[in-house]
Amino acid sequence: MKTVRLATALAVCLVGGISASSAAASSSLGSYQTRIVAVGDIACPAGAAVTSTTCQQAATYSLAASLKPDHVLVLGDNQYDSGSLAEYQASYATTWGKLKSKTFPVAGNHEYYTAGATGYFDYFGSAAGGRTQGWHSSTFSGWRVIGLNSNCASIGGCQTGSTQEKWLRSNLYQNRSKKCTIALWHHPRFSSGQVHGDNPEMADLWKTLQDYDAELVLSAHDHGYERFLPIPSDGTGGGDDAIPSWVVGGGGKSLYPIVYSRPNSTGYSLSFGVLKLNLYSKGYTWRYYPTTGGSTDNGSAYCR
Repeated sequence: MKTVRLATALAVCLVGGISASSAAASSSLGSYQTRIVAVGDIACPAGAAVTSTTCQQAATYSLAASLKPDHVLVLGDNQYDSGSLAEYQASYATTWGKLKSKTFPVAGNHEYYTAGATGYFDYFGSAAGGRTQGWHSSTFSGWRVIGLNSNCASIGGCQTGSTQEKWLRSNLYQNRSKKCTIALWHHPRFSSGQVHGDNPEMADLWKTLQDYDAELVLSAHDHGYERFLPIPSDGTGGGDDAIPSWVVGGGGKSLYPIVYSRPNSTGYSLSFGVLKLNLYSKGYTWRYYPTTGGSTDNGSAYCR
């Protein structure tokens, strides 16, 4: 197994953890490849009241657009309340939909409040993967990007031996020459959020990603920002095959409090905002941008 190495330098973090100055860190990460913006739990239905704590999708879209991403990862529950096509067209399309041509999506539970998540698949088309599956992959400037469907009951399960897990293992094997891999889905394997927390159903897919040295996992579902140091699929200890992860659920709908900080949680912000990832040939940098500005969690890491 490859070993995760974190590049260190001086900057400001929300709740401790790894930080990095962009110039010193990026110089050791190889050649610059591409920029990603990621977030989930985004758009209220059209006509819902906009307040300081709800329906901030226009603000997060403006922030994301200002970062000039090459690619946009939307992490599920992209459109409330039921993810119907009419809801997508009336609300999401007027903000985040302006970045649709750059968007690599995954579905959340609210998408499945419409039977078969048909609104989601109709809106995103082939970019969302097969209509009865929802898992798909792409390559961004040499990085492998894998979108999984964490609505396990709706797609035949997420356990070892499921259709999705077999597809994931095959995809990772066929692309094992790719140095760096990102995985994303909606329900986080690990989260300190009060409303949802951990999702053990994703443990087997996490283990498959470990087996092939995936670099990082992005999820949403709990409405806020949280970063985890590398952690294995069973949530205990660390090790060379452990994976760092982010919960990025401050896309606009609302905010959820944190109950306690679970092990390996190292950065948390109860704020609307987006995560920016700059990808390099040997690693990546990250920075969380709240819509209100101020201190941000940031740092860098090498590919394994």
